[in-house]
Amino acid sequence: MPQNTFNAAVSVAKLTELTVKDVFGLNSNMPVTGFEAGHPLAPTKIGYVWDKKIVMDLLEWMEEISPDPLWITGPTGCGKTEMAVQLGAGLNAPTIIVTGRKDAEPGEVLGKIWLENGSTVFKPGLLIEAYEKGWMIIFDEIDGFSPEVGVCLHRLLEKKPLTLDNGYVAHPHQRALMVATANTRGDGEGGDVYASTNIFNLATLNRFEKWEMDYPSSEVEEAIIKRHLEDLDDRAIASMVKVAADIRTAYDQGHCPGPISVRDLIRWGKKLAICGHRTDVKPIYHAFDKAFGNGVNRHVRAALHKFVQTHFNVLAPTV
Repeated sequence: MPQNTFNAAVSVAKLTELTVKDVFGLNSNMPVTGFEAGHPLAPTKIGYVWDKKIVMDLLEWMEEISPDPLWITGPTGCGKTEMAVQLGAGLNAPTIIVTGRKDAEPGEVLGKIWLENGSTVFKPGLLIEAYEKGWMIIFDEIDGFSPEVGVCLHRLLEKKPLTLDNGYVAHPHQRALMVATANTRGDGEGGDVYASTNIFNLATLNRFEKWEMDYPSSEVEEAIIKRHLEDLDDRAIASMVKVAADIRTAYDQGHCPGPISVRDLIRWGKKLAICGHRTDVKPIYHAFDKAFGNGVNRHVRAALHKFVQTHFNVLAPTV
């Protein structure tokens, strides 16, 4: 029988019982299945600001003995992948991130062809080890994969024995946690906005529990910005979040080509902290344009400046 040819060069991850407080930082001793700390593939905790509703949804999902894979849809920069990574961090779970590349071949996702002693051999990758050991698997921007890649993942998504190209049979761990993040639902809607996304086979989509994720509530978004920019004035942060809400509404109504993300807001705050002393520009608008405004045409930018003017009470520059 063919032997598994990949070398598990990382330490063993042992399951253990954690609490909601351990994983999410919330005041609850409710038990959660996780891993002992210290595995080199476990992400680093960053003081992530958890939305309580998302925590409740995650606890509900993990309550199952063998949770179905998640397909999390949401706009760019709303925190889908970061949320999944920080779940892995909270659980101390070794975490593998598989990026949805458009040019990826179906078999390549599960392993690679290597040259060994003058011959080509197929060797499984860490994804297979994660599958067998119950680690966290994140398919980042999964709608970037071709539909053929989605089909090749069917047995993995079903947590069934998977026969690889070298004859090795990978057996799933019951607790393997799989999360796919995407800007679309995989059904084509939104593909006009998010280029290089694909329409997936309905049979592939049927294997996922479907979630929708939006930008955080104002309270959570303010806390996220504060975590990154501790010295930024609370009133400025609150105004930035209000501007973001107006821009997202404008996008939903077709008046702006794209929404402003949490990343954009953090970039705006960082630029503002650096340029705040300048007198040759209006720092609020200068920083906003570097973070977001210069990415749209001047007419749209002038309209967005009105949102900034409303919430910061600083007269907008002439565009």
